[in-house]
Amino acid sequence: MMNNKTGIYIHIPFCIKKCNYCDFFSVTQYELEDEYFQKLLMEIETRADYTKNIKTIYFGGGTPSSVRPEYIRKIVLKLKEKFNLSNLEEMSIEVNPGTCNNSNIQEYWDMGFNRLSIGVQTFNEDMLKKLGRIHNKSDIYKTIDIARQIGFTNISIDLMYGLPEDNLERLCSDLDLAMDLNLQHISTYGLIIEPETKFHEDFKLGLLKLPNEELLLEMREIINIKVADFDFSRYEIANYAKSGFESKHNLIYWNNNDYYGFGVNSTSKIENIRFMNEPDLNNYINSNEFDKHNLEELTDEMQIEEGVFLGLRLMDGIDLKDFFNRYNIDIKKKYKNAIDELLDIKAIILNDKVLKLTNYGIEISNYCMAKFLS
Repeated sequence: MMNNKTGIYIHIPFCIKKCNYCDFFSVTQYELEDEYFQKLLMEIETRADYTKNIKTIYFGGGTPSSVRPEYIRKIVLKLKEKFNLSNLEEMSIEVNPGTCNNSNIQEYWDMGFNRLSIGVQTFNEDMLKKLGRIHNKSDIYKTIDIARQIGFTNISIDLMYGLPEDNLERLCSDLDLAMDLNLQHISTYGLIIEPETKFHEDFKLGLLKLPNEELLLEMREIINIKVADFDFSRYEIANYAKSGFESKHNLIYWNNNDYYGFGVNSTSKIENIRFMNEPDLNNYINSNEFDKHNLEELTDEMQIEEGVFLGLRLMDGIDLKDFFNRYNIDIKKKYKNAIDELLDIKAIILNDKVLKLTNYGIEISNYCMAKFLS
């Protein structure tokens, strides 16, 4: 199978506090910083493969901007030592406006980062408090101003909708403020009440008033209209970019290419093997080996299925010729029944070149994608 692009994900698990909606793996045990990064360096040393064609590097979390930049620098230097980065196209780092200043953003630039992903979520002060965020509105503007002055020209923000007691006025205000910032990329996420979060506990107690499905649909429609007016194109279900600023790292996932995950609880997929790292921080630090959890060998059938449902997340859809060249499968023949059913309900578009979701198909995307799973 043709698979010539590989990404690297580095998990930084430390957060000053857990947000009320967040179920990502994060900890507040900053006293373990030094031990964690020592083990992370060791893991990269052990698992690196200089022959891989690394296209993207992404530091996520947690909150990478909440740890001392010297730790980030050590990881970057180790990656440069152990991997061939001569064809690197994008190096991103997630930052929280509440943990950014001139010093650490300047250091990220000096290390070679060329993309910032800023966890804004909302510009609304009251909603930021409800979400449990540690930043305020002015922190957002300060972070973006500093980044621009230093030289960053590829800046992305995350925005959320469907929040407790949310309304169209709040969302429209956020979108207007975001558009005024002349950003390059925006990710939008509808709130999902995840287990083991504060919001989940509040929801069980009847303390959260959430928007109904009709309002959520209106919100998604408004997002699509507003961002299009400012030259953003929707290139993936939840992501919008100006031309040339699509997230290259996330495209590695959506195009079903290979990726290394380094750090606690991270996932790797290399060729036909996928596995997760140790999901417990103390075990990760103290283990003498880097055990592979949930290891699975991906059969050709699994790779094909994942190629379909990941590809359908993209607005360009699945290029039928590329799909055939990669998997030696005629998608129209293999999935004829699923395709016929989805065509009948006008959830997909199929022609000689491409298979993709319609606007209606996007709204029922989980249903559509499930049709291609055995």
